[in-house]
Amino acid sequence: MKQTEESIEKSAGTSIGPLTIQNTSLQHERAVSVCIVLPTYNEAANITHILDRIFDQQTVHGSSHIQLSVLVVDDNSPDGTADLAREYGRKNEAVHLLSREEKDGLGAAYIAGFQHAIHTLHPDILMEMDADGQHNPSDIFRLVTRIGADADFVIGSRYIPGGSVPQTWSAHRKLISRAANRYTKMLLNTGGAKDCTGGFRAIKASTLLKIDFAQLQVKGYAFQVTLLDACVRNGAMIQEVPIAFLERERGESKMRPKDMILGALMIANIRIHRLLHGHNHKDTRSTHMTRTRATHKSSAKLSANS
Repeated sequence: MKQTEESIEKSAGTSIGPLTIQNTSLQHERAVSVCIVLPTYNEAANITHILDRIFDQQTVHGSSHIQLSVLVVDDNSPDGTADLAREYGRKNEAVHLLSREEKDGLGAAYIAGFQHAIHTLHPDILMEMDADGQHNPSDIFRLVTRIGADADFVIGSRYIPGGSVPQTWSAHRKLISRAANRYTKMLLNTGGAKDCTGGFRAIKASTLLKIDFAQLQVKGYAFQVTLLDACVRNGAMIQEVPIAFLERERGESKMRPKDMILGALMIANIRIHRLLHGHNHKDTRSTHMTRTRATHKSSAKLSANS
């Protein structure tokens, strides 16, 4: 798929070097660069608002040691989302736009965004985040500062103590969400994570560089669980930070029943393939479960060698 990157000024970036994140002191040899990859399709009602809220957090935390940038990955939204992101980038050089020719699924958008960010913007940490307001930007620094020597992949979790889903969710929706997580944990390597399907995450760039995205063979929403599985299988240590998952502020959800069915089939196919080819799923998973702890802490160290 043809895609273009637009920004007022491209970030030069740096390779990962020695640095330390130490909660409020935030003392280290250089700034930690964090790129938030923001997939969009028909999010004109939300995009400016969510970008404002993201960069408000940079102001609130007043930290020159953690520098945020955003890569908006737009799948040719007919409502002008890309135009609004482009206009925002003219005023804020930390906002970049990757325009794709067509809607090709959440997974495909994230893969394109990750690959572009890593090779063009050179961040230390990449984040997944929704553009619709369901992920609270005030949690960004909580996830980022949890990255460290014992955490390569941090999940904003709805299903550990302190986490929650909207009270307006029906019992049916809560059941589906819980069942999806249980199903995934039965079949894939999840590193002991309680929230496997959530899409609010901070991941070391060095961890993503180990992943062969072509082998994931997933374009839709199942990307979230297959990426987690791939990172765990490549040695990533998983941590979770509790978040309150919010209601969408504006617009309509893109998730369809068809997407859930296709995702479930994709996970089953992966598991069957491994069984047929003799991969030992349970041993891999149990190794990482012993190193995974849900945590409320927001202090950590990011090691260049981890």
